[in-house]
Amino acid sequence: MPRQARIDIAGQFYHVMSRGIERGSIFLEERDYCDFKARVSMWLKESGAKCLAWCLMPNHFHLLLLRGSRPLSETMHHIMTGYAVNFNLRHERAGHLFQNRYKAVMCLGNGHLLELVPYIHLNPLRAGLVRNLRGLGEYRWCGHAAALIGKDDGILNRAEFIGKLGADEESALNKYKALIIDRAAGKEPDLMPGSLDEIPLSVLSNSHAMSADPAGFSVPLGKSENWIFKNRQAVLTAIGGITGVEPEDILRPGRERTAARARAIYCYLCKEKLSTSGPELMLELKVGQSAVSRLIAKGRGIVRSDTKIIQSVSSVLHWN
Repeated sequence: MPRQARIDIAGQFYHVMSRGIERGSIFLEERDYCDFKARVSMWLKESGAKCLAWCLMPNHFHLLLLRGSRPLSETMHHIMTGYAVNFNLRHERAGHLFQNRYKAVMCLGNGHLLELVPYIHLNPLRAGLVRNLRGLGEYRWCGHAAALIGKDDGILNRAEFIGKLGADEESALNKYKALIIDRAAGKEPDLMPGSLDEIPLSVLSNSHAMSADPAGFSVPLGKSENWIFKNRQAVLTAIGGITGVEPEDILRPGRERTAARARAIYCYLCKEKLSTSGPELMLELKVGQSAVSRLIAKGRGIVRSDTKIIQSVSSVLHWN
């Protein structure tokens, strides 16, 4: 089946992400991070693209990019291919490093953009790589410090960042700090990001355009009324950060072991903590009643045998 053409519009924001093949590591040591970071910095300049948020994790990366004059596919090809070749040489390995093509989710509206920035920068905290927001400010492979204190990291375009978050630096930083603190504490936005009223007509006219919530769950335009319910989205995001499974893969039916395990935990916690009904989970996961029942039972067994899971999720969501 031929690949679906990507939507690539100059001046449009994209949430770009990719992870290691079979969820394996793409960064093993400091020089790996430095190599990838240098390539991103170079190709941002070459392409005229601008970055408002970024984060490198052991087995995946996130970039929030304003597409420049050159195609996004060209930029990402040079970054990822060049890095993969050098990574294989350094670590004496062969074969693919990244899983499939990178994902590029169009950012639809300022509300969506304002949620993506803290979502991307909070990845190290959600995954337990740092203990708190102070530690996040010291995490070298994330744009949080550059955004907060203006430390030049060679990637984040602070002028663009300030311009999108506020009328001036003070108001922008106050908004960013408030967002980071609220999202780190598990507080959900009052409104779902990406209101259809904010989407350019040029995008709405494209029937293949996709939107996404900050957790990465994608839905076709025109179906925003079916976006994930706020409380379940919080659970989904928390489990994704703890297990390393992308939220969209938790919701996608499949037998891949790690994703299936995360899906079972998600179903059990939704049922146990949010009183989510079986039919609601059936509709969300696109599976039958028996499959949901099995997932809930499996999730119950996983959580009861590994209390660290519920402790981790509870710490993020402030459950008692």
